[in-house]
Amino acid sequence: MRDTLLGGTVALASLALAAMLRFQLVEPAAMTATCDALRWQGWCALRTLTIEAFIHDRLAMAALAVAILALLRHSRRLGLLALAAASGGLMLYSATLAAPAVLLAALALVRQPTA
Repeated sequence: MRDTLLGGTVALASLALAAMLRFQLVEPAAMTATCDALRWQGWCALRTLTIEAFIHDRLAMAALAVAILALLRHSRRLGLLALAAASGGLMLYSATLAAPAVLLAALALVRQPTA
């Protein structure tokens, strides 16, 4: 039960952070206009890093790799990390690879450890 609550909390926190980044930094036209000239200054640096994370599905690929590793190593910590990254990937335009990563991370979290 505790692992389920922790996994849900991690996923919701990651989704909330990713939603804030998406709707406050990435999508607003005013931020785009400002950050075109000042890519690495102030809030624009965070915006640029966020965009770089989801371009070419980098965030989702990392989440998928960590989820597979979590399954192979029977690691709940890696499963939580994969779940957080994949949840963020779902919000940040990388759903194609992030969705399977969420499922694999969840499987790693509920899987019984081998004796």
